[in-house]
Amino acid sequence: MARMRAVDAAVLVLEKEGISCAFGVPGAAINPFYSALKARGTIRHVLARHVEAASHMAEGYTRAKSGNIGLCIGTSGPAGTDMITGLYSAAADSIPILCITGQAPRARLNKEDFQAVDISAIAAPVAKWAVTVMEPYLVPMALQKAFHLMRSSRPGPVLIDLPVDVQLAEIEFDIDAYEPLTPFKPAMTRAQAEKALTMLNAAEKPLIVAGGGIINADASDLLIEFAEISGVPVIPTLMGWGAIPDDHRLMAGMCGLQTSHRYGNATMLEADFVFGIGNRWANRHTGSVDVYTKGKKFIHDDIEPTQIGRVFAPDLGVVSDAGAALK
Repeated sequence: MARMRAVDAAVLVLEKEGISCAFGVPGAAINPFYSALKARGTIRHVLARHVEAASHMAEGYTRAKSGNIGLCIGTSGPAGTDMITGLYSAAADSIPILCITGQAPRARLNKEDFQAVDISAIAAPVAKWAVTVMEPYLVPMALQKAFHLMRSSRPGPVLIDLPVDVQLAEIEFDIDAYEPLTPFKPAMTRAQAEKALTMLNAAEKPLIVAGGGIINADASDLLIEFAEISGVPVIPTLMGWGAIPDDHRLMAGMCGLQTSHRYGNATMLEADFVFGIGNRWANRHTGSVDVYTKGKKFIHDDIEPTQIGRVFAPDLGVVSDAGAALK
């Protein structure tokens, strides 16, 4: 195995996990990581004017193409706190981004050292995982866990905080022995699919609500195919907008409190059955839940178990990746 700094191992892992672009602002506590990026020269870096902007740039990069994961980099203290809004935005919309921050040396933590804020504690409520890595060899291992978490189940952001002495420490690491972990994606069973289709076929005015999970699963073509085969109109949520073209004959408009269409609201009010796929029943889409649910049966399919029943109880709940459900 080769001997290298922990940050050199980190960059090798980023490459193997498919990272080719990063957004950030250098600073003293993260400069060892930047030196590793420069030495390899394989990851393009976009210099932002503000770290919060870099976090939103990373989110936009993830959204631009299925499979992308945006990388945001910043130094200790205010750089990490500047990332919080970007982390919250990514968490709310199920967008995986990786934020990497520098940190004071381990010996200076919990001593109110310069910019030695406990950023992992601050970021924890708005991330799938936030950690300060305290051992050098754990740097590549923490990154491996981060990518697995970001891609598994409901996608979301992760923050990894690296004390400067951890970054600089040397470890033995063999990138050829490293392999990305297979993401966990729950899938609808045949029995669940048969129940869902039985309910759909029994409806007189069925409707599909297409959520952002379809975009995340890169399953827009499957949605359109399912809608065309079944002849069921589609109303996208704000996060699902674009899953079906606006000019498609089965696009029934949008409903709710904002960016809605009169014909979208009318279609929803007239429906007697709604099949929600990869959505959350967010209040911008539903408006009054009592009005929204009156006189209808619901199926709710979502990748995250705790989303089902959070707003209202469906007649059938299924935990599945949207793409797997539509197949």
